[in-house]
Amino acid sequence: MDDAAPLVSEPPARDWSLLPLDVLSLIFPRVGAVDVLMGAGLACRSWLEAAKLLELWRAVDMDKHQVVFWKDDDVLCAMAKAAVDRSDGQLRSFAGKLFVTDELMKSPSLTTLRLVSCRDLFLGRVIQESSLLELRSLELYDISLTVGDLTVVLECCPLLEVLWVRNCFRIDEEDEHALPAKFSRIKTLTLL
Repeated sequence: MDDAAPLVSEPPARDWSLLPLDVLSLIFPRVGAVDVLMGAGLACRSWLEAAKLLELWRAVDMDKHQVVFWKDDDVLCAMAKAAVDRSDGQLRSFAGKLFVTDELMKSPSLTTLRLVSCRDLFLGRVIQESSLLELRSLELYDISLTVGDLTVVLECCPLLEVLWVRNCFRIDEEDEHALPAKFSRIKTLTLL
């Protein structure tokens, strides 16, 4: 009797070019913006066509992808700019880490924004100039931020319901006591 494990055959390789555009449009959001952008130059014509669909670019998450740790900030910024441009003003959700610049925050339909360690971003000015009137959720981690910047956010984002701020403040003790009253209209406020 042979104790060798039975041979398991690998599934056949899929040809992306044979998949209809509507199927690719369902797959791509699960693949993610970073992988779609990185694969665009390596893939078939149907991949390139599907990468032009606006639906794909309504949510761009470039915060937790492993490429953030091994690509140059300029390359990441260019990738993010390509994703924002492809959204054609319809970007609803954006998450970025390290590389985000003022230029990327110009999408009027943005409802969710998560920024991590974006040291070159002047949030108060960006929010004021970008008219993010639809912004409902803002998560900030490790960003140079003052109470004045947060006040601008409140004034310019009338629909803001969720504000999550961690490791961002340059606040004195007097400002710290005024924060709960200043942010009372926010439904979910987390200041760590």
